[in-house]
Amino acid sequence: MVALGSHVRFRGARWQVVALSGQHLHLAGEDGGDQAVLAGFLFADPDFAILDADAPAQRVPQWGLFETAPPAAREKALAWQRHVREVDCGLPDGPASSKPVRPPYDPARFTLAEREKAKAEELTAAGFGRISRTTVQRMRLAYRKQGLWGLVDHRSTRSPSITGRTDERVVAAVRDVLQRRRGRDTGAGTGSLGTHGTSTLT
Repeated sequence: MVALGSHVRFRGARWQVVALSGQHLHLAGEDGGDQAVLAGFLFADPDFAILDADAPAQRVPQWGLFETAPPAAREKALAWQRHVREVDCGLPDGPASSKPVRPPYDPARFTLAEREKAKAEELTAAGFGRISRTTVQRMRLAYRKQGLWGLVDHRSTRSPSITGRTDERVVAAVRDVLQRRRGRDTGAGTGSLGTHGTSTLT
């Protein structure tokens, strides 16, 4: 039985089932691509096989979380998705795309490191900021592990702190003072009660 997290063979490639929606299965490929297929279409494929139905659920990318990110963060993540796909397989729309491969990203001519370097230079020139090859590599690996959620700038998804933007050292110092004050108050109260208690007993 195909379950969430299962690995399957489909159209000659290995995929992981990352989401189930009615009769549709969302598949993530090892090359960074993804697609949604009808269950019947998947099962009818001559190459179909379940490779490891008991794959641990924690390895499934967190698809639902992507919708909780702010619109601007989602838009940027979708832009990154095209770039990391192009680095991985040469095509921004994934392996199923019919578009020609751009020369700097042809896997048959350039190594992965060379394609990452070319993408870093392209993004820097396009105004993404100073993007390094390491950054492209990190985003590519994050996408492979977590899907679109891995491409989201998580600074935009953090819950606001109750202390706002106050320096953490100041917050720590105030908490320390309050804890010591509580300790003294508790100690004083205990001593006073003990004295009165002794007086009453004698």
